[in-house]
Amino acid sequence: MLCALGLEDDGTKDMLSFRLVDGEDADSWRAFLVDIKSRGLQGKALRLITTDGNPALLKALKEVYPSLKVQRCTVHKLRNVAIKLRRVHLKPCMGEAKNIFNARSRREAIKRFKVWKEKWQVEEERAVRCMEKDLHHCLHYYSFPKELWKKIRTTNILERDFREVRRRTRPMGFFPTEESANRIFYGVTNAIHQNGHVPLPTISAEILT
Repeated sequence: MLCALGLEDDGTKDMLSFRLVDGEDADSWRAFLVDIKSRGLQGKALRLITTDGNPALLKALKEVYPSLKVQRCTVHKLRNVAIKLRRVHLKPCMGEAKNIFNARSRREAIKRFKVWKEKWQVEEERAVRCMEKDLHHCLHYYSFPKELWKKIRTTNILERDFREVRRRTRPMGFFPTEESANRIFYGVTNAIHQNGHVPLPTISAEILT
């Protein structure tokens, strides 16, 4: 399910669009973004796009929204760094790496990265290269009010939606039709963003058909 979640300055969240596809290739993402743009999201008031770093999505974004800033999810970046570390260095190295994104300013974050790089670049060269790659895309959130940083520097808001959908639908096993999948995805995510994380009523067979 390809998704786009909107976040306004006041914290209001809204599922802008979603589409069930066979895979996350560039053509699928391009068609998804073009559809959103044709329905009104021209990008004039859009200030930032946060992604998990999917290469196909990044390619499509350059074509459809070429002038917009793209924030790389810092959680996904840290995960990519972690898998390149030796186990003996995992805890101390990742502890220091996380502090890069907890800095009080972009300048301080870059300073912390340089200190971290100098310390680990010999023993953990692969991890350092991974962190350094596209680091500036991980720091766009510093251009926004501090109260928004935690919300816009990761894709956690959308990841929570997916987790809730999986939790609600796991007992069903499968969706009989594409329409039923769309209805349930909309129903669960709409309830989350309209009412908060309020327990939803049991999903009945009626909304599947």
